[in-house]
Amino acid sequence: MSLDGIQCLSSLFKGKVMKKIDQILTRVEGEGSISLFYENNMLKDIKLNIFEPPRFIEGILKGKEYFRIIDVTSRICGICPVAYQISGVQAIEDAFKVEVPSEIENLRRLYYFGEWIQSHSIHVFFLHLPDFFNKSSVIEVAKENPELLKIGNIIKNAGSSIIQTLGGRVSHPVSIAVGGFTKFADEKQLKTILPLLEKALDLSIYALNRLSELKFLENNIPDIHFLSLEENEYPILKGEIISNKGLRFTKEEFDKIIKEYQTKNSTAKRAKLFGKETYIVGPISRFNNSFEKLSYTAYRSSKKIGLYPTVRNSFKTLLIRIVEIIHSLERSIEIINNYSSENIKNKNFTIKEGIGYGISEAPRGILWHKYRFDRRGRVLQADIIPPTSQNQDIMEISVKNMIMGKENINDILRTGEMIIRNFDPCISCATHFLKIGKIKGKKIS
Repeated sequence: MSLDGIQCLSSLFKGKVMKKIDQILTRVEGEGSISLFYENNMLKDIKLNIFEPPRFIEGILKGKEYFRIIDVTSRICGICPVAYQISGVQAIEDAFKVEVPSEIENLRRLYYFGEWIQSHSIHVFFLHLPDFFNKSSVIEVAKENPELLKIGNIIKNAGSSIIQTLGGRVSHPVSIAVGGFTKFADEKQLKTILPLLEKALDLSIYALNRLSELKFLENNIPDIHFLSLEENEYPILKGEIISNKGLRFTKEEFDKIIKEYQTKNSTAKRAKLFGKETYIVGPISRFNNSFEKLSYTAYRSSKKIGLYPTVRNSFKTLLIRIVEIIHSLERSIEIINNYSSENIKNKNFTIKEGIGYGISEAPRGILWHKYRFDRRGRVLQADIIPPTSQNQDIMEISVKNMIMGKENINDILRTGEMIIRNFDPCISCATHFLKIGKIKGKKIS
C-alpha cells in the first residue's frame, strides 16, 4: 500500500506485530500529523503529533524591555498578530496599573475585529471549505464555485483593511502601544473603508445562508466545559473566564485552574482544567456561552438558519465562524460611525515593578499572557498559553471518537484531517513555549 504523505513503521514486539502510520496534516497553520497505532492489524490508538520546532519566545523575552513584548509576541503567528499584541499590552498595563479610556478600548476592539474577520475568512473559505465539497484544495472548489472564492477574498480584504488602517500594516502591525496607540487614524481615514465593510457584511450573510445548506457530518463534542470570556457584549477583548457548567474565574487565577502538561509525541504542551478535565475554547464555546450577545444581524441570521445553542457538532464551526464575521463587521461599522479622533489621547503611565495578566479571545479561543517585571520594566518571567495548546486534547478525542470503528486507512486519515481542521489549529502558536528537559541525554539548565 502506497499513500502520499503517509509514513508506515512496523516492528515485532513480544510476538505482536506493531505498526505506526503517520499522515501529515494539510491546510492547517503549521506542521503536524495524525499517528495511527496498529497491533496485529487492529487500530489500537490515535495520537495528534505536533513536530514543528519550538521557538522559545518566553526565553527570548527574558531581560527585554516591556515594550518589546508587543513586537516579539506578534511574530508568534502571522495570522493572529493582533491577538498577541492585545493580550500582551493588557498584561503590561495591568502590571503598571494603567486603565485606558473607553475611546482607546473601542479602537482596540475595532482593531481586533479586523483580525477576527481576516482569520475566520481565511479558514472558512480557503482551508476548511474544500472538506465540504470533497475537494483537496480551494483551487478545486473554485473550479466549480468561483463565486465562493471571490466572496471569501472580499471578506478577508475587509478585515485586512481595518488592520492596515489602524495598525499601519496588515502583517505584524506596529501601532499598538502601552496606554493606547502610537498613531490614531482620523475619521476620514476610517470612513473610507466603510463601503468595503458594508459589502462584506452583505456577502457574509449570503455566504451563511448558502453554506448552511451543506451536508454536515456528525462529530459531537462530549459533555465537557465550553470555556470562553464573558463581557457585556459578545466576548473578544477582556473579561472573566466562564463555562457552560457554571465555572467562573479571573485571569489572575488562570494558571491555577488551567494546568499545562506535556506528552512524548508532541513538541507542544497541552492543558486541562484542574489538571484532569478536558475542555474546549474557541468559536463554539463563545457561541454557546454568549449567543444572546451577538449583534442584531448576526443573532437574527444565525436563528434564521436554525443555528443556536447548544451546538456540539464541531463541523458546524464553519457556520459559527461566519456568524462571528457578521458580528465583527456590524460592530466595526458601528464603531467607525461613532468614532471621533478629536479628543482621543493615550493614557500616561509609570514603569514599575510587578506582575501583569492579559487575556482576550483570539479567533481560535482564549489567549492568556502573564509577565513579571523589575523596577525598570524589564521582563523577569513570561508565560503564554495559546488556544491551540488548550484544544489539543479535545482534537485528539474527537478524532478517536469518529474514526476508531473505521477500517479503510484512506478514509480514516481523511476523516481525521477533516476533524482537526474544524478546530483551525495554529500549530506555530502551540509550539512557541516548549521547555526542553533533555537533548540526546543531556540536561538543559
